Amino acid sequence: MKRLAFILALSLCLATSCNQNTYTPEFLLDDTIRLESGKECVFLYNPSSCQWAYNSQRLEFRAHTDNMSDYFIVKLNSRPEEESSTVIASYLEWTEPNGMNRIKRNLALEVVKLEGETIWLWNSASGLKLTILLP
Repeated sequence: MKRLAFILALSLCLATSCNQNTYTPEFLLDDTIRLESGKECVFLYNPSSCQWAYNSQRLEFRAHTDNMSDYFIVKLNSRPEEESSTVIASYLEWTEPNGMNRIKRNLALEVVKLEGETIWLWNSASGLKLTILLP
């Protein structure tokens, strides 16, 4: 019985340590524009087939394929200025692999890294991770 309890406890510990709602060091090493949900990359920018745009007045960043079949749009309430701060995405929309759109509103995003114009953002509750450019 003790052995079974140990195995169950170990299984629970391993299951919780594989939390998909976190970011890995690899996420911070890659400056490619992208949106990830858990361990799934929902959108990955490819310069030969994608475009991106930033509207500084609306604090809105967009990245999409040339034919708009896949995209993500994030509108921030304020410009991220320092690491470990939080910004609010008043609007976040993206296409999923099944073609459906997802929309989140008023999502708190932690600024996990700033490097030049590149910003890495993360929401722990939803497991969403974004890398965007704000020129």
